[in-house]
This record gives sequence, structure tokens and C-alpha cells, in this order.
Amino acid sequence: MQRVKPVLTALLIILPLGVSVYLLQSVLSGFLERDPITTDCDVNLETCLIELPSGNEKSRVLSLSMNPKPAKSLVPLTFSFTIDGQQPESAWLDLQGTTEYMGINQTPIKFNGESWSGVTELSVCTTGLMVWKARLIITEQDGESYPVDFFFEAE
Repeated sequence: MQRVKPVLTALLIILPLGVSVYLLQSVLSGFLERDPITTDCDVNLETCLIELPSGNEKSRVLSLSMNPKPAKSLVPLTFSFTIDGQQPESAWLDLQGTTEYMGINQTPIKFNGESWSGVTELSVCTTGLMVWKARLIITEQDGESYPVDFFFEAE
């Protein structure tokens, strides 16, 4: 009986704790999952203008560019953007190959007083040409975050 008591006590502590963590994770994931804003604009060809969600009546526009154009593997790429109105608190860029895993490629985007920019490099694709998905994650001053997805090709 003395051996059963510690096991029973541990179960009475661990089981409710496990259930609480699971429920908290499910509730939080609903807040964290956002449908991305997508654009079919090609940053290899032009500066992309993307309308952002806005809590007030006036919409904000994100102006996004990449240099040099066209994108090439192992060549430093600068991604830059500006936003009308209030500036976000932070931003970062996540690049993923669409047809094969190309490793982790995440870049912080820094504000220089006028615009946001960050430099990254694409890894070499074994197939020669890769369509890349770029996800720009923007975090507003109030803590709200949203992803902006765009796609481009690189050799």
C-alpha cells in the first residue's frame, strides 16, 4: 500500500497538469493561427503593393521589393519594405523551397528610420530552378502578428 500511495499522488498531479497544458495549447493555437495575406505579384519583376489589415477605416499599404533582380542562389538578396502609417514593432522573413526542403532560412528585418530591410541568401537547388515561398511576418505595436506570403523563382 505504501508503494501505491506515491504513484497515485503523482498521477493525481500529472494527469490534471497534462490535461491543462493540452487545453491551453488548443486555445492558444486558435489565436496564433492566421490565414496569410497572399499576393501573386512577382518581386523578381516589380515592387509589390499589398493591402494590409487595418483596425481603423483607412487601409495601409505595404510596398515590398527585392534586390538584386532576378534572385539567384548564393547571391546576397536584400528584401525591403515600407508601410503607410504606424510602423510595426518587428518583422522577419522566412524563406522555404516549394518543391524540396532547402533548410532553415529566417532573417530579421530591421527598421532604419525610413524603411525595413534584411539581407539573406538562397541555398543552391539541385534541380536548377526553384520556386521559393517567402513569408514576411509582421508584428504590430499591439502585439498582433500576421503573415504575408509571396512567391518568386530563383536559379
